[in-house]
Amino acid sequence: MLALIDGMKIFVVIAVFNRKEYTHQCIQLLQQQSIKNIGIVIVDDGSTDGTSEEIKAKYPEVNVVKGTGDWWWTKSMNEGCKAAIKFGADTIITLNNDTYFAPTLIESLVKHHHNKQKAIIGSLNLVKKEKEYIFFSGVKDIVWWKAKEVKYHKAFTPLTNSLSGLYNSKCLNGRGTLIPVSIFKEVEGYNEQLPQYASDYDLTLRIQEAGYDAYISYDSPVYSYIEETGGGKSFVKQSSWSFFQSFNNAYAQTSLKMWFRYYKSHAPKSVFLLGFAMQQLRAVYAFYKKRNTLSKI
Repeated sequence: MLALIDGMKIFVVIAVFNRKEYTHQCIQLLQQQSIKNIGIVIVDDGSTDGTSEEIKAKYPEVNVVKGTGDWWWTKSMNEGCKAAIKFGADTIITLNNDTYFAPTLIESLVKHHHNKQKAIIGSLNLVKKEKEYIFFSGVKDIVWWKAKEVKYHKAFTPLTNSLSGLYNSKCLNGRGTLIPVSIFKEVEGYNEQLPQYASDYDLTLRIQEAGYDAYISYDSPVYSYIEETGGGKSFVKQSSWSFFQSFNNAYAQTSLKMWFRYYKSHAPKSVFLLGFAMQQLRAVYAFYKKRNTLSKI
């Protein structure tokens, strides 16, 4: 399969904080890929469980970048991508460590990249319980004043038949997204004013605003351990107090500051305040409707 990447230098960049067992598994899955000459950069932002030390001891070929403990996801990814570029990367694939995937994941993304070289390409995100569920399959459109993402499939839709092909997506996340370095440099990477959430969506939107396309590949599934996700997720079982406290947490998915910056950056000026307000109402509605979803599947 090396012919697929003749002349290409692919690096996978992963930001981690503790949970070293997930990082070990993720590195091993990358080493089992059908394309072998892949560089790996792990950004360890302040882990206290010996993550960096164990990676260096067990996987000396993996590049470790150590953060200061206050980088969070966005700065960690920027620093990891900078390191990958310094090592010669011309193509970056972002991943989360709490994911698992087939040995053909990188090969599948690269095949699509060969046909769409001036685009970023994300992966279909799935959840596997007793059955398989679609977690993220792309965003057809965004109705900004309604704060509504028009999705190809709702989250936690059962996967009832095989999905295949490449589809335009307004937004992509960090779980298996291929980004040409030339594009990453042109848009100046992730926006660190969005320190933990929404910076992946923000990057996708800015890339499209710069004139490039964004696609999601249904041929490139990535499975997620979404129980391990961060604060503010509506589908995670939690108290009302915990959920509403997360609105004041700059690093939670419900952060008011984060959503204000996101809508101000991308929504039409005439509706951005309305869209921002609708986003908060939707978050509250989703919390009361979905907070037990994950425990029921």
